[in-house]
Amino acid sequence: MKLYYAPGTCSLAAHIALREAGLDFALVRFDMKRQALEGGTPLGAVNPKGYVPVLEFDDGRRLTEVSAVLQWIADQRPASGLAPAPGSFERYQLMEWLNYLASELHKSFWPFFHEGCDAEKPNQGERLKKRFSWVEEKLGDRPFLLGDTFTVADAYLVTMLNWVRPAGFDLNAWPKLAAYRTRLRERPTVKAALDAEGLLKRA
Repeated sequence: MKLYYAPGTCSLAAHIALREAGLDFALVRFDMKRQALEGGTPLGAVNPKGYVPVLEFDDGRRLTEVSAVLQWIADQRPASGLAPAPGSFERYQLMEWLNYLASELHKSFWPFFHEGCDAEKPNQGERLKKRFSWVEEKLGDRPFLLGDTFTVADAYLVTMLNWVRPAGFDLNAWPKLAAYRTRLRERPTVKAALDAEGLLKRA
């Protein structure tokens, strides 16, 4: 199995989840500046959508979209707790979080990391601030988004919290999220994924 990734992007969430699940995988880096995979192959050869993550199975099938990839990984190791049992109310709470993170947070970061989007920054910046305040309120004093157990939603959220400062925001405006990020970056699997992607030195 291969994970096509770009350092620090949303593919980091899948990378963390694979390590949490203890699955065997190989990393294939996508160079965003060169717009090519290792060896020079265009990303479009493995994902015509033009972005990562892409999870490629040994039989050649591929899965894209980070929320789907995360749930597939979690379901390979039910005992890991990365996702509640299918059909349970808690599983739908996980899906609710994954959808919220993807649609209300992830997409709002777009103008801060892509050229030609300056006009969108003020509105999306205010949107992000309101969304982070809501997430902080829901997190409260719990260790993880769904309570006492780390799930793939946490892998996704900590990935995006790493984008806050590069996007020009001060995470200390949300002290509980800042503490959450610091704590999760010390988690062995998160630290190992950050190290493998050359991101450990980024505070």
